[in-house]
Amino acid sequence: MTNGKKKGKRMERKETEKQERLTKVPFPSLLSVSFCFCLLFSALGISPAAWGQGAAAGASSGIQEPILELQPLVITAPRLKYPSNIMINPLIDMNLLRLLSEHENERPNATAQLDPNLTILTKLTTLDGYNLQTRYSQLGFLLTQGLAGAKDLQVQQALVQAAQKGINDQIQASAMIALAYTKDPQFIGLFMSALQNSNITIRFAGIESLLIVGGNQAEAALSNDAQTDASLVAQIYAAAKIWGLGDVSGRNIVLNLYQNSDWLIRAIAYHYMGQLGGSYEYTMLLTQLPTETNPIAQAELCAALLRLGKYRNN
Repeated sequence: MTNGKKKGKRMERKETEKQERLTKVPFPSLLSVSFCFCLLFSALGISPAAWGQGAAAGASSGIQEPILELQPLVITAPRLKYPSNIMINPLIDMNLLRLLSEHENERPNATAQLDPNLTILTKLTTLDGYNLQTRYSQLGFLLTQGLAGAKDLQVQQALVQAAQKGINDQIQASAMIALAYTKDPQFIGLFMSALQNSNITIRFAGIESLLIVGGNQAEAALSNDAQTDASLVAQIYAAAKIWGLGDVSGRNIVLNLYQNSDWLIRAIAYHYMGQLGGSYEYTMLLTQLPTETNPIAQAELCAALLRLGKYRNN
């Protein structure tokens, strides 16, 4: 092999090793990235208004900044991918139903929380770390994943039983969402009744289930909940979801809450304004930035502005 070829091979190998090192670096969460931006601007003495002007200049020069956001934790409902002529192995459903039955009336176990593995999970604060925390600290998520979309009547009856009469609210919520993936309108009444529950975990499951099922009846129930839920967190979540479906009343609710006295409500509003808004929302958020004092809400606000950056010249 000639010296030129050897040199080319070495350069190619070095570039490959460089790419491998880059892929092994944990990707930071949206919150840490956007918050770092805000701290950096502050340390440099750059005002939010100046940032907006600089961002506008970047847009005019054709620069497109990446959008930074957390990946969603998605229920893939694997059984829905099976062809209709292939049956699920009965042993799978038997074991999933056993877990459901054993835990639907279980109250939180303080001893279980001392599991050293759970301690490790709480320390995983990168993007994938948060997903692992949810996946392996919440049995309900895995049960939802396994039972979502089940067509078997015995499985459906067990899920309805758990949703209506279970003591463990996590398992109740999981059972409802699993039923929702059947897209069967017969369960809409169950999901609507969940919106009246005093437990916000159950109400949230009702909202999510109605979103999965869809349809006019479900959307009407969500629209009502966005205006009447006892929790502003549930209200703004439902409002944002119907805004995403094209209901302008949802947008109005979110805009009425983005200056709320509670930092959590503001942060959630900023998030959805960034996801669903346009030039008006960009202007409102940019005006809000100098007055936002909570660091988490400010980081969320920065992230929303980054997402709406294409509207900065409008």
